[in-house]
Amino acid sequence: MVMASKKKVKVEISRGKYVESLNLKKLGFRRILKSFKFSFDGLKYAYLHEQSLLLHVIVMTIIIVCGVGFNITPIQWVVTLVMGALILVAELFNTSIEAVVDMITEEYHPLAKVAKDTASAACFVADITAFGMWLVVFVPKIISLFR
Repeated sequence: MVMASKKKVKVEISRGKYVESLNLKKLGFRRILKSFKFSFDGLKYAYLHEQSLLLHVIVMTIIIVCGVGFNITPIQWVVTLVMGALILVAELFNTSIEAVVDMITEEYHPLAKVAKDTASAACFVADITAFGMWLVVFVPKIISLFR
């Protein structure tokens, strides 16, 4: 059995020249601005390269128009918008997982398939959950039109 040394060891981990050149560990307003820029770069990439995200924008536009048209309550707005955000978050995680898997291997690998399929399944679960919540919000409003 090997015992760990009680002597403190200084471990230096290089984060790479790219990250170090951006001074990400320095605190301040410039760092916050860079963080926002990176976030918007991610949104822009997903919007330009992911068909499902464009579909999400179209569906959310329809949902918002329906919300205005049916004059939904503030709590219904919260449910509607939170469900839309849930889908967006799931799609962005899915996009990032797919990008990392594609970066690691171009060949077919069963674990790469598992990573991509489960990320896609998370999006599916978010979609079904949001759809169910939207039914709860809008079906009573639609039914009241026919009464």
